[in-house]
Amino acid sequence: MNLKISATIVLSIVIGIPTLVNAYNVDDVRRLISTNKCPRCDLTGADLRGADLRGADLREADLRGVDFTGADLRGADLTDAILTGAIAPNGGYFQ
Repeated sequence: MNLKISATIVLSIVIGIPTLVNAYNVDDVRRLISTNKCPRCDLTGADLRGADLRGADLREADLRGVDFTGADLRGADLTDAILTGAIAPNGGYFQ
């Protein structure tokens, strides 16, 4: 019985990790890249390394775990955005 429970837990973790890591909405990423506007978007875990996001509207966006390494965020509006675990353009983390 314990082996069955352990196997179920391991399988849940293995299946659940990709969902957590790549939880962003693909349409939201496309909208951000094409319009530079994506308020209230779900970009959780998106790879935005090197993206030109100057002046982007990311108000209230969910940016948890987003990789902004090398991205240009000058003038971007991050008002009330969730930045937990997001990687800043300089490779550090947002405070």
